[in-house]
Amino acid sequence: MKIKKWETALIIGFVVALFFAQPLSVQASVADKMTRLHVVANSDSESDQQLKLKVRDAVLKASEGHDTVSDALLTEMREAAQQCIYDNGYDYTVTVERGEMWFDTRDYDGFSLAAGYYDAVKVRIGQAQGKNWWCVIFPPLCAAVSEKELAETAKAAGLSAKEISFISKDGNTCVLSFKLAELWGKLKKSLEKIK
Repeated sequence: MKIKKWETALIIGFVVALFFAQPLSVQASVADKMTRLHVVANSDSESDQQLKLKVRDAVLKASEGHDTVSDALLTEMREAAQQCIYDNGYDYTVTVERGEMWFDTRDYDGFSLAAGYYDAVKVRIGQAQGKNWWCVIFPPLCAAVSEKELAETAKAAGLSAKEISFISKDGNTCVLSFKLAELWGKLKKSLEKIK
């Protein structure tokens, strides 16, 4: 029996789909349970970069005690960021918005997040032309300082053991899964631009 070209292509497509399915499913599941924070400085000047970190701290403090982003919390974050800017002698305006945003694969202390779309809060300071800072605001993984705290915080936020393992730095499995998720995400992003 001779296999036709279209049958070969179908088999290859099926194998590739199986290969991609699990990491993509886990990445999507993780993304559904997280809100990332993205703070963009006015410029790359030393003073603007220092201000960015102070604004970050003010926004994180405003989010303490919350486990989800509401309109009221976004207002609190914006007010805290604006007050921080004024308190430090600047008159930059600040905007705070929430939406689904694309993030490249990113390594943090003790964990990594695969590329993909995530719910995010974006804080723009002034012209928002400087280097940025980002992490995960819900669950508050940026505050976790040890692997144990990371796992406990993630578990308390509803991440499964499989999802925690996926984001934890546990060697080659994580790297391969992230590469697959990143490749798929880039392909998907490219296709969206064509539409």
